[in-house]
Amino acid sequence: MLKLENFSICLKEDKIVDLDMMILEAGKKINLISDNNGGKSLILKAIHGDFKKFEGNILLTEKSSAFFKKRKKTILLEQFPYLLPGETVWDNITLPFIKLSNRQKDKIYELTRIAGLKDKMKLKVKHLAYSSQKFIELIRAVIQLPYFILLDDYDCYFDRLSMLKADTICEYALNNGSSVLASSRTRLDNFDIYYKIHLKKLIKL
Repeated sequence: MLKLENFSICLKEDKIVDLDMMILEAGKKINLISDNNGGKSLILKAIHGDFKKFEGNILLTEKSSAFFKKRKKTILLEQFPYLLPGETVWDNITLPFIKLSNRQKDKIYELTRIAGLKDKMKLKVKHLAYSSQKFIELIRAVIQLPYFILLDDYDCYFDRLSMLKADTICEYALNNGSSVLASSRTRLDNFDIYYKIHLKKLIKL
């Protein structure tokens, strides 16, 4: 579980967002909603460790140190795809792994089938559409089973049909104890918990 307490972000003395408490529970999908420039991206970056100019606490409820060593804490996906365009779909998905188990390989094939990528595994990423590139990033994140998958501007990644496929892909991580926090401009379907930034305050819906 991840908890943000008494958390606020100020830029050039202008308060961007202020929240008393935000909780990310294990195995849950959380949707963070706000307009552009409402602070949602900065919250995700702060959780990931890429943004330090905040006040308050970001607390991770630990299990055991041995359990921690097996997983990344967070993986952040932003609107721009971070892939190797000259490499294949398979190479990009398996990039973080030194060696894959047979179970992981089977799961990758299953998830790429859901995303419509199974017959494109040998194609170079630069030849694929934007949504296909985001599926590659999502599958790569999900297969690593981090504590938290952070999806910034998630509503810009996919159309409605592709979003349903992405939900199915995320289920694998959720069923294995990961949490998903997705920011968006509008409320998304099929999430467990909803937060909204309104008048610079965080409200649980």
